[in-house]
Amino acid sequence: MRRGFKAEAKRLALEVRDELGITAHETMDPYALAELYGIDVFTLHDVAEDHTEATAALRHFTEIRPDVFSAAVLCMGRRRVIVENSGHERPRRASTLAHEMSHILLEHEFTTLLRTSGRECRNSDHDQESEAAELSGELLLPSDAARRLAYNGVPDESVAARFGISTEFARWRMNATGARRIAQRARARSSR
Repeated sequence: MRRGFKAEAKRLALEVRDELGITAHETMDPYALAELYGIDVFTLHDVAEDHTEATAALRHFTEIRPDVFSAAVLCMGRRRVIVENSGHERPRRASTLAHEMSHILLEHEFTTLLRTSGRECRNSDHDQESEAAELSGELLLPSDAARRLAYNGVPDESVAARFGISTEFARWRMNATGARRIAQRARARSSR
């Protein structure tokens, strides 16, 4: 990740949240974000609906191996659309959609859109993926909110429920932002 990107992601996430009319301490709906930016979101079911030959692929990605495909941004001329895996639970879909929207917000270049191998489907530019992960984290659980929740001793499961994200995502953000460590140090200082 390039130098200074985390601060840039915090600013951008707060600007985007402001455009949506929400503060850093409120749940962000990534579907509302996509709508705000004119990005249509389709599920694999939507895509396969008109193509009977896609039924086997749909079953593969939603039932047999749902772990190999989460979502993809597709370019249709100048237009961008997102196709997501409806076989995933809502919290995972929220983080996936926020991640894909982060690629769009950051105006990442799309070269190879989707590559399939035996186990994975992805276009992987490490720096772009790191940036999209950081921005999506700030969009869904901003650092300021994570710190406040950590100071209040809110467990990861409650953070997840409050922000509409998975417990794993909440745990990652609470750790990645340093919120728990900062709160723990503050409590240690005040107990002296």
